Amino acid sequence: MRAEHLGDGTIAVSGTFRVERFTRIWAGIGWPELKTGYLCIIGERGDGRYHALWEKQGGLLELGDEILQVKDRFLVECIWIDARDSVAASYVRTLEGLCFYEKTGDHSDDCIISTAKLWTEFKNRTMTAVVSPVPARTLNHYRSALEKVRGLILKGQLIVHEKNCPVLVYSLRQPLDELLKSPVMRALVWVLTALEESKGNLQQPEDGDPWYGNLPRE
Repeated sequence: MRAEHLGDGTIAVSGTFRVERFTRIWAGIGWPELKTGYLCIIGERGDGRYHALWEKQGGLLELGDEILQVKDRFLVECIWIDARDSVAASYVRTLEGLCFYEKTGDHSDDCIISTAKLWTEFKNRTMTAVVSPVPARTLNHYRSALEKVRGLILKGQLIVHEKNCPVLVYSLRQPLDELLKSPVMRALVWVLTALEESKGNLQQPEDGDPWYGNLPRE
């Protein structure tokens, strides 16, 4: 898969059989605790749906190497990380070709008053912005954020490229107690919550059938 900017500002991602167009492509990283870490690449389509395009599972050094490869391959605008792991966050700071955008002060919880600023500052650059920290309200109310992502999946708002994201496909089928500890779900929650809040979509998740039975196929 490969991405290129189009004249209308969208991003075309070429796969084996077809080309998909996205308005933006963001990424999220779930740091390891008991398991390996996880990086996911998410594209937002013009119809508002999200497409999980790529993933990488591994240790800190492996994820660092992957970031440097996929940021240009998918034209990733920004990467969301949890700065509570100061060692991992410090390591990411050392990677060449990345800008480290750190929200501080009274507005650190405003997921993205800064999104427009990020887009303006980094749209025409070759560097990808690493955004830290994940907003405190997402970290402190992680279960609610996870339920919000669940609501998106129930409504068919997330399409998963199963061949490129097998770990994500497997994780979405796990029970809630596993999801709460999963670095895979943390990475997904960081980026999807940020994308939704940047659009002002703060609606509560709806009740429905188990989300693993509603995973759209590519």
